[in-house]
Amino acid sequence: MKKKQILILGGIFVLLLLVILIFENPFRMSEYQKKIEAATVLFPNFKKEEVTKVEIIATGQTSTLVKQDGTWVVASMDNYPADSESIDELFTKVAEFDNANLVSDNPKNQSEFQVDITGIETKLFGANDKVLAHLFVGKNTPGFLSSYVRVADSNNVYTAQGYLQGVFDKSTRTWKDRTIFNFNKGIVTQINITSADETVELRLDTENKWQMLQPMSAAVNQNEVDNLLNTFSQLKTDDFAEEKELTDYGLDAPSSSITAILNDGTTATLHVGKEEGGKLYVKREDKEPVFMLFKSNVDNLIKKSDKLTENVTPPETEDSNPLQPQEENPAE
Repeated sequence: MKKKQILILGGIFVLLLLVILIFENPFRMSEYQKKIEAATVLFPNFKKEEVTKVEIIATGQTSTLVKQDGTWVVASMDNYPADSESIDELFTKVAEFDNANLVSDNPKNQSEFQVDITGIETKLFGANDKVLAHLFVGKNTPGFLSSYVRVADSNNVYTAQGYLQGVFDKSTRTWKDRTIFNFNKGIVTQINITSADETVELRLDTENKWQMLQPMSAAVNQNEVDNLLNTFSQLKTDDFAEEKELTDYGLDAPSSSITAILNDGTTATLHVGKEEGGKLYVKREDKEPVFMLFKSNVDNLIKKSDKLTENVTPPETEDSNPLQPQEENPAE
């Protein structure tokens, strides 16, 4: 009897499996997968290493990026060093654009998707100003996970993954390199912090432990110093300052400063000036540009001695120990 039941159940299982294979074929490629497989990139001959110049037109402003001696600069901003990571991200996106998701081929719809002059026009040039790619980046899709794109000489509008407006248009953040300092924190041997209240001097001892020498000799909270160095060694600006005189920034006589001395004798010094709109003007000692940092970021650098010292719990005395039996007063 049991054998017969097993055979019946087995037959039902096989029948259900056949139904699934016929109607829900898991091995059959979905329409979306077919589209992905059949998709071709929009710029098949594009190679990012061949790009020598980029022009981006957005909201009536043109940003020009030029490769000079292997280094990218913002030519439209006095050849200031450019943010190479952001440029590489832009190139990667252009190389990935494909025709998998066509949403329109009607030129009348271009303004709706903002892939006309209302969008972000981008031209990438190679040697002898040869155009390697020319495209328009439009608005986000309703789900905000993709954006509309169009090749300049085509009416076809496609969707591409990502928030592309932030990749192609830096707006007020600009394409400038936002790096203030970039050094190896592991080779710092001394830190000097000067403020209106005190001068703090920290130095590595023979056991690679930080010790405070000024304004007093004290043990140092190693994690606090490590966090400070993490910030200082990879410092990026929150904003670029408008061109003024040093006196207008308060940097002719800085209110505070921090210096890291490296094991090769070189130094990295940041001077801090006036505060304006919640940001403070700051400047490297060895370079001209003036940057702006939020006050909270400056506070992470210009630390006071009481924030850096190790908190050591004082030993308990007999009088402070609540468990210590108290001597009875002698009878008078």
